Amino acid sequence: MMKRYVIALSALLSVSSALAQCLISDFEGFNLGLNGAVLFRQPSFSGSTGSFMAFTGVCNIPNGVYNCSVISDEQAFNGTQSLKVAWQFVENPNAWLRLTTFNVTNRGNPEINFDHKVRLRLYVPSDTPDFYLTLGVRETGSSAGCGGNGGTANGIEWIGATGERATQAAPIGKLINQKDQWITVSFNIRCEPILRFAGATANGELQGSTGTLEQLAFTPVDPAQLGPYIVYIDNVETIAIQPGDVDDNGCVDDADLLQVLFAFGSEGYNPADVNCDQVVDDADLLIVLFNFGTGC
Repeated sequence: MMKRYVIALSALLSVSSALAQCLISDFEGFNLGLNGAVLFRQPSFSGSTGSFMAFTGVCNIPNGVYNCSVISDEQAFNGTQSLKVAWQFVENPNAWLRLTTFNVTNRGNPEINFDHKVRLRLYVPSDTPDFYLTLGVRETGSSAGCGGNGGTANGIEWIGATGERATQAAPIGKLINQKDQWITVSFNIRCEPILRFAGATANGELQGSTGTLEQLAFTPVDPAQLGPYIVYIDNVETIAIQPGDVDDNGCVDDADLLQVLFAFGSEGYNPADVNCDQVVDDADLLIVLFNFGTGC
């Protein structure tokens, strides 16, 4: 009997570990006003997109200088602080922003597991134009552990990009058009479309299991909308994939079942395609039903 309890407990711990999540940064505990030093560089840093930025000086929004990746207490998903990112584009039909973690002082080059989802929270004020958000990962093969410095070697791939604008590598990712509220954005790395971005080893595929969260891309829906763009980022984390949990709330329930039913028959990437075979069908429905109630 005791052996049976030990086996059951081991199985429970295994499931708990598999469903664990790793908080890369919630931006708490850092000095307010710290710019370009926590997880993401200031907008003008990237050589790929710096020329698209209207400002390159020190963040000074009251005086019209939008070059900010600054610790702020104006908005927070939880706690009291988040990262306020603010920029403005020059007039260029190919303009976009590459917001990179490259060798940032605090939480630079954070390691992620490609078998997990990357999840973050966004708050976008109503005055900010709509944009597409895409995740960039670097295939470093790191063993630093989740959130540790995973290095800067090897190629970079786009996750969640369905295409690019013109020839400037501006990725078209997830449409962000909800305003004045915190929203959750998730990237299912193994399931979503992948495009090559940069580096000799980048090829539109993921060979290893670990790498780094290299960047976020912000591509304007309308290139004529120069901004300013203001976005608050909070609770950047990775979460293990729970089968059937379409909406990532930790519970397989009616909401997940409805998403699969409403998307039934859809082809290509869809969050309701829980087995990642590019079609929402009976197989996805069965996964939700078999796991119904899990995590609730």
